[in-house]
Amino acid sequence: MKKLFRGCLLALTAALVACSDSSDNGPAPAPLLARYVLSSQDSVPEGVAFDPVGRAFYATSLQGGSITRIAADGSETLFRAADNRARLGGVKVDAGARRLWVCANQVDGMDNRVWVFDLDSGAQVLEFLLGALSPGGDCNDLALDETGVAFVTDPANPFIYRLDPASEQGEVLASDPLFNDITGAGLGLNGIALSPAGDALLVAKFAPAGLLRVSLPDAASITQVTLSGDALPPPDGLAVLDGELYAVSDRAVSRVRLGAGGTTGEVSVAEQISGLSTATVADDQLYVIKSEVFNYVLNRPLQLPFEIFRVDLAGFPP
Repeated sequence: MKKLFRGCLLALTAALVACSDSSDNGPAPAPLLARYVLSSQDSVPEGVAFDPVGRAFYATSLQGGSITRIAADGSETLFRAADNRARLGGVKVDAGARRLWVCANQVDGMDNRVWVFDLDSGAQVLEFLLGALSPGGDCNDLALDETGVAFVTDPANPFIYRLDPASEQGEVLASDPLFNDITGAGLGLNGIALSPAGDALLVAKFAPAGLLRVSLPDAASITQVTLSGDALPPPDGLAVLDGELYAVSDRAVSRVRLGAGGTTGEVSVAEQISGLSTATVADDQLYVIKSEVFNYVLNRPLQLPFEIFRVDLAGFPP
């Protein structure tokens, strides 16, 4: 009887401790889904970013200028309503500072700009006019460093901009003939990401397809990354996960395994569905967005639905 009583007491104590631990730590975060089908039929959601604090994706819109918040369970809310003021592209989350950075290319003839929103209130808190930094300044994508400074690619002009939210000032960080848009159609610099070591910017060049490395803080040191392995499809968005670079193209995701110094890279290409534009890292997984940018730009019918889905990294060689 004593042994039975003691066993029951131990079991009860363990249960109480488990309940106490669960209460102290709060509920487990909602798991992310493998795929999110978006409700919009016409937004062309070019950019995607993930907020690990609010556990939600944010999708921008080339058509209408809306920003949609997609919670972990797939429910959607409108973070910014469509007003046709701008085509919204590249987007990044500064989770610590609770900021959402967005490339806003104007449709009314005004200067292109970068908008910064408060993630919690939805209010716009900053605006950087790119035309004040260079005539016709444009914004394709951006990357954030650990201090919250943004680095912005200009697809039409040979510039990378540096935007400082503390001073609310911007400047031309780097310029080089390697940045030139040889097509004349705004297809120069595209995606941008901080290197795994944080000592450089890795920049996608759409045409001709390639990658550039811009040293930090000495941005005057710019080199073409020498690539081997598979041929790199024209890269759009870039993301870094577990020390490796991933480049998103219309119908493929490419892993670029960088060599020492970051000036060489081995490319492995994994085919995907068509219509992709960029990627974000969420819960140590790579998610891409199907936005139908090519069909939109070429005035072709959009192949719906728009969606955000997790990339199966097992499809790449070890």
